[in-house]
Amino acid sequence: MKINTNHFITRLAVAATVIFSISSCKKDNDEDAILSSKLTFVNTVEGSVAQDVYINDLKVNTSAVAYSNTVTDVATSTGNKTVSFKNAGTSTVTAFANIDAETNSSHTAFLVKTNSGLAVNTYANEEATTSGKAKVRFVNVAPLLSGAVNVTTSAGNLISNLLFRTASAYQTIDANTNLNVTMTGSLEVTTIAGSELQAGKNYIIWFDSTSSTKANYHIIVQK
Repeated sequence: MKINTNHFITRLAVAATVIFSISSCKKDNDEDAILSSKLTFVNTVEGSVAQDVYINDLKVNTSAVAYSNTVTDVATSTGNKTVSFKNAGTSTVTAFANIDAETNSSHTAFLVKTNSGLAVNTYANEEATTSGKAKVRFVNVAPLLSGAVNVTTSAGNLISNLLFRTASAYQTIDANTNLNVTMTGSLEVTTIAGSELQAGKNYIIWFDSTSSTKANYHIIVQK
């Protein structure tokens, strides 16, 4: 049987090129997927042991995450993820939650103290900014507060009746707008200075407390 060697070699070369192209595309897609979702971790539990934070079995912090500290914008691939907090330097899981990390998504995971122990609350973030405005969302992780959280500006109510372990929708406000925070049933006011809120940025403001009637606030600047 006679074989046309040149034709056979050409076929092999074409086949190898196709396989290489497919392999290269898959590699590129995999590399893109690694950066297509972001996670932020927050320790809101005063008095807690400093934490290590994990996505599935991968530790993603370099320094232990103490109370009020954050690990921001950790890049991960898409798909179902288990996010967990562990006592720093140990394999002891403090609390965990599952999320669906979608393409170009951003989530924040909060370690929270509840009546039954520690838990993880997760919320999807908005990434799109508004030119000339600040965008703010509020998260109530204050188990000591006796009432819901209300936020007002000089123009009126911004959010009302924000219950424990819930997050508000994003609100668009003018930069340098002072925010006044009260509890339902309390006259004590916490003021967030407008100078802390700049135009063209998104913010997460989370509340905790050391009393039942007045909130403390913490600001996370989204990148």
